[in-house]
Amino acid sequence: MEKSARPRTALNECVKVVVRCRPLSEKEKNEGHEEVRKVRPEQKWYERLSTKPTPDSKTFNSPVQVVKVWAERGAVQVYNPKGQDKLFTYDAAYDCTADTQTIYDEMVRPLVASVLDGFNGCVFAYGQTGTGKTHTMEGTADHEGIIPRAFRHIWAHIENNASPDITHLVSCSYVELYLEDVRDLLAKDCKKLTIRGQELNGFYIPEMTSVVCKSAAEMVRTMRAGNRNRASGRTDMNEHSSRSHAVFLVTVETAHRTTNRIRVGKLNLVDLAGSERQRKTGAGGERLREAARINQALSSLGNVISALAENSPHVPYRDSKLTRILQDSLGGNSKTIMIANIGPASYNYDETITTLRYAHRAKAIKNKPVRNEDPKDAKLREYQAEIERLRALIERRRKRAPRARTRPPAPHEPEEETASIENEHILAASTIEQEKTKTEEIEHQIKALEERLVQGGGGKDLINDLNETQLILEQRNMEIAERKKREVEMQQKIDLEEETTAIVTNTFTTLQQEVDHKTQRLKKCLSKYACLREEAVEQREAHDAERREHEALQAALIAELRRRLLVADSFVPEAGRSTVLRLRYNDDADAWELPEHSGAEPLSERPVASGARRPTCALALASSEPRRRAHNLLDLRPLPLPPTARRYVPPAPAPPPAPHPAAAARAPVAALKGMDVVSKKESAAEGRRLSGRTRAPSAHQRLGTAGVR
Repeated sequence: MEKSARPRTALNECVKVVVRCRPLSEKEKNEGHEEVRKVRPEQKWYERLSTKPTPDSKTFNSPVQVVKVWAERGAVQVYNPKGQDKLFTYDAAYDCTADTQTIYDEMVRPLVASVLDGFNGCVFAYGQTGTGKTHTMEGTADHEGIIPRAFRHIWAHIENNASPDITHLVSCSYVELYLEDVRDLLAKDCKKLTIRGQELNGFYIPEMTSVVCKSAAEMVRTMRAGNRNRASGRTDMNEHSSRSHAVFLVTVETAHRTTNRIRVGKLNLVDLAGSERQRKTGAGGERLREAARINQALSSLGNVISALAENSPHVPYRDSKLTRILQDSLGGNSKTIMIANIGPASYNYDETITTLRYAHRAKAIKNKPVRNEDPKDAKLREYQAEIERLRALIERRRKRAPRARTRPPAPHEPEEETASIENEHILAASTIEQEKTKTEEIEHQIKALEERLVQGGGGKDLINDLNETQLILEQRNMEIAERKKREVEMQQKIDLEEETTAIVTNTFTTLQQEVDHKTQRLKKCLSKYACLREEAVEQREAHDAERREHEALQAALIAELRRRLLVADSFVPEAGRSTVLRLRYNDDADAWELPEHSGAEPLSERPVASGARRPTCALALASSEPRRRAHNLLDLRPLPLPPTARRYVPPAPAPPPAPHPAAAARAPVAALKGMDVVSKKESAAEGRRLSGRTRAPSAHQRLGTAGVR
C-alpha cells in the first residue's frame, strides 16, 4: 500500500570525524626522523612512538615522532615536550598501517549508501599541507582513493538493483576555488562561475558543466580530465601541492515507475588545500598570494566550525566562498564525514595540534539530513518528459506519412521510363526486406545471448546469484563497520566512566588509605589544572605565532600592492584611473560593477558638427566662405577687467621709547629741538611717498618758498 505522505522530518546527526596519520616522508627520514613500532598485545593497541626525546630535543630542533594512534579506542595522543601529553578522541582513528579500503568500508560506505537512498552526503579532507589529503581522496593508479571507490560503489549498486521499473541517472560536476574564484574544471576555458543563494537550499553554483556518466570508468576519466585543469605547484613541504580547493559533485537520480517518485542524492567529495606557514613552505610571489587565499578560506572554515560547535546565533558562512559551498555540509541538509590528516613529525607539532582541535570541535556540529524526494530540479523528470514528447512527435509523423501506392503510368510517359521506375521500386523493396531480415536476425542473436547470460545455459540465474552475493557481502561489511564503531564508542565510554566508578566503589579500611586515595585524586586534579594552563599558554603562543605570520604576510601583500599602484600611477591615464576608482564589488553578483554617475548635473557629450574638425556655431555654418567655416566667429573669452588690487601699505612704525629723565636732563635743549624738526619732516615726506598722492604746490606756497630762499 502506498503511503500518502512521505516523511520530511529531519533527525539531528553529528558530523563524523576521522583522523588519519600518514607515515614519515622520505625527506623526514633523511633528516633523521626515526620510527619505532612497539606492539603490546596485553593492552591491544599499537604504539607509534619513537624513543623519548632527550632534553636537547625539547626545542623541537632534533627529529622525533610525536604522534601515536589507538585505533581500537579511536584516540590520538600527541607527545608534548613542554608538558603533559595531549589526548583526543574521535569516531575513528587510523595510523599509517591502515589502507584506504579499510577507511572506506568502515566510514564512507554507509554514507554513499545513504546518498543512493536520496540523502545528501559530503566527505572532505582537512589538514596541513603535505599530510596526504589528495592521496586519501583521489589516490594513485596503484592505490585508489575514496573518490574512485565511491564511483565503483555507486555503479555496483545500480547494477545489482537493475529492474525495468527503476531508472537511474548519474551526473558529475567538478569545480575548484582558486584565489577566491570559482572555476569550472570540466569546461574548455575553465570559465569563472558565480555562487547564488537560495532561501531554503542555501548556496548553489549555476551554469557549471554537468556530465552524464554511464559507468565508473567514465566517471574516473571525467575526474582525471578535471585534474589536468586544476591548479597545483611545488613548495618546500610538498612536491605536488594543491593550490586550490576542489569539489567533485556526484548527483544520483532514481525514478520508480510503480510509485512515480524520484529520489535525488548528492555527494560532495571535497579535497581542501592544506594550511601553510610561509617560513616552512618558502612561498613567494604568486605562491605567496595563493597561500594567503588558502589560509584565509581555511580560517573562515575554522570560524564556521567554532560557531556551529558553540551554537552561536550567527554563523559566518559569507566570509568565504568555501564556507558558502560547504554550508549544507556543515549544519545543513547533509550527512558529513571529516577526515583530518596529520603528520607524525615533531616540527609539525603546532599544525598537528591545531588540526586535531578543529576536528574535535567539528564533532559537536549537528546536521539535519532529509531525504530528497520529488525535487523540482530533477533532471530525470526533464529527460522523461523530453522522451515522451519525442515519441509523440514520431507517432504523429508516422500517421501523417503517405502510404506507398502504385501509380499508373501516364499516357505521355514512354514505356521504357515506366519500366525503369518499376525496376527501381522492386530493387528498393527487396533491399529494405533484406535489411529488415538482417535486423531481426541480429535482434534474435542478442536476445539469445542475453538469455544465456541470465539463465546460464543450465537453468541457473548466475547474474541474480552474483548480485545477491554482492548485496549480502555489502550488508555484512556495513554490519562489521557498525559493530566496530559501537566498540569504539563503548570503549570511549568505559574509559570515561572508569574514574567516576572508581570513586564510588572504593571503600577504605583505614584513614591512611583514604588519605592516599584523596592525595592521588588531588594529584590528578592538579595535573588536569596544569594541562589546562599549558593549553591556554599554547593557544596564546599559537595565536601570537599566527598573528606574526599574518603580519608578515600582510607586509608582503602591502609591498605587492604598492608596486602595482606605482605601475598604475605611471602607466594608467588619468581618465581611466577615475573610472577604475569608481568600481564597486557586488557580493551577490560576484563581479565588479560601475555605479551610475551621482553628480548634480547630468553628463552631456560635447556637441560636434558633422564634417567639422571642431565644434562650430550655426553662424559659421551659414557663412559662404569655406575657409572661415570651421572657425568660431564669436569670441567668448572673458573681457579684461581693471585691476582691483591695492598697493600694500605697511603700518606706521611705533614711536621711539621715551628717554630716561636723567638722560633727558643732561641732553641739550637745542639738540632735542633739532631732532624733533627733522623727524617731523622725514615722516611727512615718507607719508607723501607711500600714499602716491603728491600734490603740486599752490601759488601761495611757491611764493612763500621763494621768499624764504
